[in-house]
Amino acid sequence: KDTLGHDEARNAPDGAQPRDGRMLRLLSLLLVWTGLALALVAAAATVLSPQGSASAGWALIAGASIIFALFIGAGALRLFSPLMVASSLLRQAAGDQPGRAAQLAGADTLSSLKIAEKILDTDDEARLITRANGVVLYANAAYQALAGEAGVRGIAGLPPRIDRLFAGQGAEATKLFRLCRAAAGGQAASETVCQLMGLNGGGVRRRFEVSLAPLNDAPDYISWRVSELPEEEEQQDALAAAYADFTEPVLGLERSGQIAWANAAMRAQFGVARGALHHIDDVVLGESAALISALWRADQEPISARIRQIGGDPVDGVFRGFRRGGVGEGFVCVALERAREEAAEEEVSVGGEVRDAPFGVAVIEGEIGRDARIAEANKAFTDVFGGGKKNAPLSKCLPGQALEDLAAEIKRKANAGGSPRAIEAVMGDGASADHYAIFARPVKRRRGSYGVRRTLLYSVDITDRKRMEQDYAQDQKLKAIGHVAGGVAHDFNNLLQVILGNCEHLMLRHPAGDPAYQELVLIRENAQRAANMTKQLLAYSRKQTLTRKVQSITDILLDFSRFLDRAVGEKVKLNLVNGRGLPAIKVDRNQLETAIMNLAVNARDAMAPDGGVLTIKTQFIDADAARAANVTGLDAVDHVLIEVTDTGEGVPAEIADKIFDPFFTTKEEGKGTGLGLSTVHGVIGQMGGVIALDNGEDGGARFRIYLPAAAQDDEDDEPALAPPPVAADYTGSGRILVVEDEDPVRAFVVAALERSGYDVTSVGDGVDALDLLKEEDDDFDLLISDIMMPEVDGPTLVERARAECDFTAAVIFMSGYAETAVREQLDKIDGAGYLQKPFPMAALGAQVKASLEAQAASEA
Repeated sequence: KDTLGHDEARNAPDGAQPRDGRMLRLLSLLLVWTGLALALVAAAATVLSPQGSASAGWALIAGASIIFALFIGAGALRLFSPLMVASSLLRQAAGDQPGRAAQLAGADTLSSLKIAEKILDTDDEARLITRANGVVLYANAAYQALAGEAGVRGIAGLPPRIDRLFAGQGAEATKLFRLCRAAAGGQAASETVCQLMGLNGGGVRRRFEVSLAPLNDAPDYISWRVSELPEEEEQQDALAAAYADFTEPVLGLERSGQIAWANAAMRAQFGVARGALHHIDDVVLGESAALISALWRADQEPISARIRQIGGDPVDGVFRGFRRGGVGEGFVCVALERAREEAAEEEVSVGGEVRDAPFGVAVIEGEIGRDARIAEANKAFTDVFGGGKKNAPLSKCLPGQALEDLAAEIKRKANAGGSPRAIEAVMGDGASADHYAIFARPVKRRRGSYGVRRTLLYSVDITDRKRMEQDYAQDQKLKAIGHVAGGVAHDFNNLLQVILGNCEHLMLRHPAGDPAYQELVLIRENAQRAANMTKQLLAYSRKQTLTRKVQSITDILLDFSRFLDRAVGEKVKLNLVNGRGLPAIKVDRNQLETAIMNLAVNARDAMAPDGGVLTIKTQFIDADAARAANVTGLDAVDHVLIEVTDTGEGVPAEIADKIFDPFFTTKEEGKGTGLGLSTVHGVIGQMGGVIALDNGEDGGARFRIYLPAAAQDDEDDEPALAPPPVAADYTGSGRILVVEDEDPVRAFVVAALERSGYDVTSVGDGVDALDLLKEEDDDFDLLISDIMMPEVDGPTLVERARAECDFTAAVIFMSGYAETAVREQLDKIDGAGYLQKPFPMAALGAQVKASLEAQAASEA
């Protein structure tokens, strides 16, 4: 019976109620309101009456009695629901809408009669109510029937939890984990889960869509729905239905590796019935995790794999993932292209022309790096690596690192394809080691065949190329260090200019006999030693000023030999061997003698303390011999070779590459600067020659200096100016503009010129000098400028002054760089003089006086 207690009310049409029921409800409402009104009036009369009233009390008792009698009688006779009437009255009194009140009243009624549970029990789909932590509160009949089919029972016969119903399915456990995590967080979720149910025959594979959602106003309670999906592709998904009769093999692959569906062409490809393909492992051979991850991107990239074949050997196939679909996480559509043609196995052998080829060839059997053996090899391979015997282990022929690199290269080529990369193998140690490039190519086999893997190895001698690369790298390193050395020398020369210049000023004030004179002499001498070290740096960087003349190497060595005898000492015998018919060479004699002296002193130290023999030998080297010498940087022209050989212990191979580096020395700390051999290297290179190092026949070090022969039309360079005498008269008159960005250097030059009687104006850079020349009415007689300055350098300053200010005065440039390093800038200005820092006051005075006299002569 329904709420009103009438059987006919259940069959009444929507919106209609029996007449007796309506009259009874109206009467009950009237009685309730009448009793409530009497009770309220009686209560008010009792309160307002000062002495009270018996009638009011009786009225209050009468009203309350009517209400209680009505509820008790109606409840006993089941004429209507007291709860419904009370709920309706209270909600109407509170102002609720009639529809809302009726809805809530109806929910209360259904709850009281357990109609909601009856509705869920009649649902064909499995329904479940749980707490957020998974504890089951309610399960309908369909869920309990599904649990019975799966053979899963809860504790004490209660319905099992959802994670127990779908537990133990391997990759499907990830989906259940996501569902339970969503339930714990009060979020809706949906997944497609595959389940093997039943015990007979290993169970039947069934697919379910499991969805969940939290209850409204009660997020701690979760409503679950388990809907079974049909196995027929035509009924379970639109994409599966679309590809059901497609002529190419297509399947739906879930992220877990489960196969959601496979079309007829795919099943025919493997000769199986519908539903027989459950997992991707049923299709491919080997590990499938990487394949699934790649296919899930659905980027249509081809992915190769070995395909299982019922009753036969596996074959090669190509998978392509091209589209996603399905409910929940869904699946990816995968197309399969199966190789139908089998390639013939490649036959390889080393014979015929290959056996005498100039490059190595070998046939390797087995896995590289494991059990690989040399099956066949030509002469070029066995001469270098060995392995002439049949089945010689490859591990005993090639270095271990080369084997590891070859194995990695074969694996890379199998995965990525492309051309093989060269693997370098070094045979031997030290500078005499030979370098070989080895290329590996796996031999093709018949598809699906198994057996010994074969690999072809090709070896090419790259020793000359590697040495050229090393020599080139060494040359580039030396050039870079030389560039840095030149920059350091420039800045250091500016500092030395200030020290030496001011020291000269002080020595004029404190002549010999003054107590401070000796200290000033020490300062000047040590500053001069620092200047000489700077010259060595400039020589190493090939930026030293040289004056080369065409002369005979024999004459140079004969004149210089007596100085060498004294330098090497009594325990060292000097043996000078002069060649015949030697051509002349164009060199700076002083610098060449300094270079030979450095080599002789190093040889003396190498033969200490017992001494030995120092041999200096000269000979002629024609262009062909120079080409065959294989020395880096040596041109194929006629040369004069100077060999400096000692009988010491020689130079170890590990330091031979560093011997010409600046500041590198094998001497004890404090006994060498490490600039001797680097200076020799720079001087020889600046004169167009090459120096090389090896060990001679007796084991001692041998330095070979190659100097190009002078051509018949070679002329001497301009002779260098002789140092001016210190006691000469450098006074004069004239107006001089000094431009120098280093303040101490500028102050020294200005003081020296003013002391000589000149009118001097100074500025700090080229921009200020241009502004000054534009504003001054009087012309200057001489401009002294540094070459390297910010914004506007010295030559640019002179060019702009002549073009914009009609400037015609004489010009003297000064710089911390050697003249050869700034020759390009000097050539821009005709007739310009040059002073290299650090210069003494005498050199400054002589250059200024000479420039002013030359300017006066040109104007006359």
